[in-house]
Amino acid sequence: MPQKLIKQNFSANWLLSAIRYGLYACLLMPLIFSGRFIFPYIFPKQAFFQIIVEIIMALYIFLALRQPEYRPRSSLIFKVLLAYFCVLVLSSVFGFNAYHSFWSNYERMAGVISLFHYLGFLFVAFNVFKTKEDWFGFFNVSIIASVLEAFYGLGQIMGFSSFMHAGSDNRIDGTIGNSSFLAGYMLINALFAFWLLLERKRVYWRFFYIATIFLNLFILYKTQTRGAVLALAFSLLILPLFFIFAPAKELASLPMKRPERLKKYAIIALVAFFVVVGIVWLARDTQLIKGNPTLARITHISISEGTGQTRLLSWGMALEGFLERPIFGWGPENFNLLFNKYYNPRLYPTESWFDRSHNAFLDVLVNTGIIGFTLYLSVFALGLWFLWGAWKKKKINYQTAVIFTVILVAYAIQNFFVFDTQITLLMIYLILAYLVYLSLKDRQPNDSGKPVRTNILFAIIIGAVFFSFFYWFNFKPGLAGTTGIEAVKYLQLSQPAKAAEQFKTAYGMGTFGLPEIASRAQEAAVGYLSSGQELDENKRGIVLLAGEGLEKSLAEYEPTNVRYMLMLVNIYLMSAQNDPTSLSQADAWLEKAVELGPTRQDVYFALAQLRLQEGRKDEVLAALKKAAELNPAAETPHFNYGLMAIVLGEKELGQEELKKAGSEMRNVANLQKLISIYTQNKDWPEAISLHQNWIKLRPASAEPYASLAALYVEMGDKQKAKEAALEAARVDPTTQAQVDEFIKGLGI
Repeated sequence: MPQKLIKQNFSANWLLSAIRYGLYACLLMPLIFSGRFIFPYIFPKQAFFQIIVEIIMALYIFLALRQPEYRPRSSLIFKVLLAYFCVLVLSSVFGFNAYHSFWSNYERMAGVISLFHYLGFLFVAFNVFKTKEDWFGFFNVSIIASVLEAFYGLGQIMGFSSFMHAGSDNRIDGTIGNSSFLAGYMLINALFAFWLLLERKRVYWRFFYIATIFLNLFILYKTQTRGAVLALAFSLLILPLFFIFAPAKELASLPMKRPERLKKYAIIALVAFFVVVGIVWLARDTQLIKGNPTLARITHISISEGTGQTRLLSWGMALEGFLERPIFGWGPENFNLLFNKYYNPRLYPTESWFDRSHNAFLDVLVNTGIIGFTLYLSVFALGLWFLWGAWKKKKINYQTAVIFTVILVAYAIQNFFVFDTQITLLMIYLILAYLVYLSLKDRQPNDSGKPVRTNILFAIIIGAVFFSFFYWFNFKPGLAGTTGIEAVKYLQLSQPAKAAEQFKTAYGMGTFGLPEIASRAQEAAVGYLSSGQELDENKRGIVLLAGEGLEKSLAEYEPTNVRYMLMLVNIYLMSAQNDPTSLSQADAWLEKAVELGPTRQDVYFALAQLRLQEGRKDEVLAALKKAAELNPAAETPHFNYGLMAIVLGEKELGQEELKKAGSEMRNVANLQKLISIYTQNKDWPEAISLHQNWIKLRPASAEPYASLAALYVEMGDKQKAKEAALEAARVDPTTQAQVDEFIKGLGI
């Protein structure tokens, strides 16, 4: 039977338009989020992007076959990028967890499968956008998306309740869900707008770009992101220098009445930059600067504390890991294994869990080794080479070469302090697509080949392949995630039976999201177990499901994840009262956790809890001593060690450790714990002394006086109990009636 050609059903123009609109839609990805998923700012974005890329890739196959001028073209940049992706695959296959390297998780969605979608986006873009106007339109979509993002940020600044925040602080995060990545997105699009401002001559476009620049930079400023502000500062420094030293003839093409004045404006801008930076720096200790959250964060950067210290420590650990596996690295998404193995105890208690080095370049070095890292840097080096080569060949003007150079520098500076996410990947692959386009040689009419006829069977095969991509990469993981969220919602509604059904359904889907879904069940299980109440059958079912999910996660998906091990151990320890056999299970997992994270304090805290429940008191103190010795400057381990020593009758040892606990001894909750222990031991002087410390910390509160009064009653000293109660009424007159009732009960 004769086959009907697919040509009868599809128009090449329709295919091209559909692909281009699909590429435009990809640039709307930063605006996508949904509370129906476990990580509402991550998975929905990536799934949206991946589905569109899969569609346009399928359409592109038909376009390239039907229209030879749209077939793939040779580019050295793209070849090197392909080589880098080959190394990514090799690093994944020969790394520590190939499954995790390829699939990643809901929180990151940055496995090899996801990364290949960005490569597909780039590939289609540079093959279908062929003119300067095509690229202007493409970048315009990104700029418009950034404006919409900025308006959402304004809504957060104004406090609109419907404009949800991902974080708990006052820094805006937009629909991106992270202040740092929002800042980087705003900066790159502000530079895009500046580029097109110098390219477009129509007045309305120019007003739009100017407004966009100011709006985006305002949002960047409100994110209080130091890395992005530093990248902006370097951009403001480099841009004027390029124009100051620009050849005069290169400025003549600018859409200005007096383009020769641009050098003068650049000099003024450069001087203003140094003046403003100097004033802010000299005034950094004034109330004006300290009272401004953004300026205060920028002018008070320390490498010995806070995020500055954690970044340096994390970078050091990354370099140690690289030296262990220098050729092909550990494989993508395996940084947590390196992090545990080389964990620096000085990170505690500020940072216990990193799955990135917080430096995009070190991440590449660790993930793919020196080979992948060299190819990665080569892509950008070639991009700059062809960018300036295009200027020399008059394919682009001077300002285009300058601004894209500045964009790449800004991206590098920003990414020196953070890691790549969907947003930064989208932007950099957009830029790389443009650079690949600039590197292409003009195609000759007879170079393209002849059209290829395709039939229905071919269309069905292509459709089936890409539908399978849609199902396995997006639909199934997405359905598992939404099912997990439904389970969480049922838990919030106190319907554990329905929650259990949803958890079972999500588990049964067998996706890479299982560990994160199981961790939500674990949170509920810990809440039930810590309540101290007898659990009914439904709540016990949640506890069992949490353990089952984490066991399966560790067995099949992330066998070296210490975090999940400790979550599982926590369930077993809390279940021991009703199931003594769970202690042996906890012991087995803790043994593995110690092996994988020998310098992690939290592992030894869990080990101490296990030994306490087993009645092995000497080993309890040994574990806590180990935790304290790992980082003597950390106060929490000393407090835990001292507290437990007192509980176990080693008062002298305990008090020595408590002297090293610093701020932990100024924590009211900790004082209350110690008071309870000393009261149980009938160590009245210590209990009274701690009450006095509590009173110093909360002099206007009636609570410490009320507690002291109760202590004196237990001691049998009713007169002092009365005096303490009267002090409670003095500092808080609203307690007078309760105090009168208390004194009446004393019978004096």
